[in-house]
Amino acid sequence: MNINGMARAYMAKSHNSEEFLLHVANVMERQLKEWNDTYEVMVMKLASYELMVKEKEQYYHVHLNEQEIDTLQKRDPYGLDRKVWRELLNQGLPIIQGTGNYTGLVLR
Repeated sequence: MNINGMARAYMAKSHNSEEFLLHVANVMERQLKEWNDTYEVMVMKLASYELMVKEKEQYYHVHLNEQEIDTLQKRDPYGLDRKVWRELLNQGLPIIQGTGNYTGLVLR
């Protein structure tokens, strides 16, 4: 396991659901901005959490409840990332995959 994997596993165990979701959203935003600087990622909490990706006038939404975040976080350090990226991909968000990068790891 590489150092990033070890650090992510530690974070998954030590952060609460909200902190971990915010970390994942931050990592996702950094990746998206590498592809196109117009991307924004926002997290809102109402009855459940909503992660929203905005690119110019296009919006993509993923709804998650706290139990779901907690379960994914405990199952796999990248489980939450995987679920969110797959839902965004299903909604038509263009994703650039490649070996050795973050999305390549998450969407394998």
